[in-house]
Amino acid sequence: MKRIVTALLAVFVIIGIAAVVKAHDYWLLPQKFMIEPGETITINGNTGMDFPASTSAVTPDRVTHFFMVGKDKKIDLVEMVVKDKSLAATCTFEKPGTYVVASALKPREIRLTGKEFNEYLEHDGISNILELRKKEGILDKDAVEFYSKYPKAIIQAGDTMDDTPTKPVGLVIEIVPKVNPYTLKKGDNLDVTVFFRGKPLPGIDLAWSHPGLKGKVAGWTTTGSKGDAVIPLVKRGPYMIRLTHMEWVKKETHEWESFWTALTFEVKASSEI
Repeated sequence: MKRIVTALLAVFVIIGIAAVVKAHDYWLLPQKFMIEPGETITINGNTGMDFPASTSAVTPDRVTHFFMVGKDKKIDLVEMVVKDKSLAATCTFEKPGTYVVASALKPREIRLTGKEFNEYLEHDGISNILELRKKEGILDKDAVEFYSKYPKAIIQAGDTMDDTPTKPVGLVIEIVPKVNPYTLKKGDNLDVTVFFRGKPLPGIDLAWSHPGLKGKVAGWTTTGSKGDAVIPLVKRGPYMIRLTHMEWVKKETHEWESFWTALTFEVKASSEI
């Protein structure tokens, strides 16, 4: 009996580790993406791998920045609370226009065996680091990683659209559309550029998702030489584009640093344009 209990505990530990490795995307999900000017809504920070559902809440002490940017205004969102499985903040969008809400989380440490780390790299599309580990002959080496996260959401207040979403907001890593997504509809393509520390990031894998995929992604692509990529808008409703960039830093405390970002918005139906 004791052996059975011990074996079951080992299975639960393995399952728990796998869940931790995979359940770590972080995105911003507003109460509504399309609102009326003057409306106050809740912005939820969600964690998980099945967009848009959240499996756990980030605590306010992990947040370094949480702010809203409009065409002529920037507001820091300092009132944050854990609500169910989300980190929640409220914001009032006073004027018509397009807004970006952005956040940044403090770096955290994770320790994985070589096998777990390789599986995580493969699952999350960090193929360049997986290839690097193969080339360096360190596939079996355990990993200590510091990771930080930088999500954004685009919100439309009223009918007046502007170019706010097409400009970087100053995050360490971010996905920036080349046009306002709310000028597009289902069936169109959205051109984006990935910026890392203010410069275009080439050769990085990114994915896009929408509700109903049960933890899978709708597709993958890789940024070109200027950090650009084309994302097909295949479904009406909430949409997320996400990526992870990792670097081999070889520091005393850790070897790897990863930078996560996600961009959320809503895709319109043809009749809404």
